[in-house]
Amino acid sequence: MPQNGAAAANSYSVVVTYKQTPQSDLQKWTIKCNPAAGTMPKAKTVCKKLLKIANPFAPADPDQMCTEIYGGDDIATVKGTWKGKKISVKYSKINGCEIARWDLLKFLLTGGK
Repeated sequence: MPQNGAAAANSYSVVVTYKQTPQSDLQKWTIKCNPAAGTMPKAKTVCKKLLKIANPFAPADPDQMCTEIYGGDDIATVKGTWKGKKISVKYSKINGCEIARWDLLKFLLTGGK
């Protein structure tokens, strides 16, 4: 059954995978918001933080100049539905712009820590 516009716009359900180093085990969490649920630790707190960010999964501006700073081996992906739209986003710390994106969502990418 198709969702109506309001229900689709309020659809928040994602899967997060995280790996601290290439040798680390892959960690995986699910989170749904409105109401908060899933395997993500502190799901309610994580949802509150996510819903306060206007566009939490926006890519870095391709025209932005980024510092050539390496922030570590951490990698993460977020896939699912956010505000009724399909998302598939990768995160790393390969430069200053990507580190800023990481820092904005660290509470989500690292499992609510």
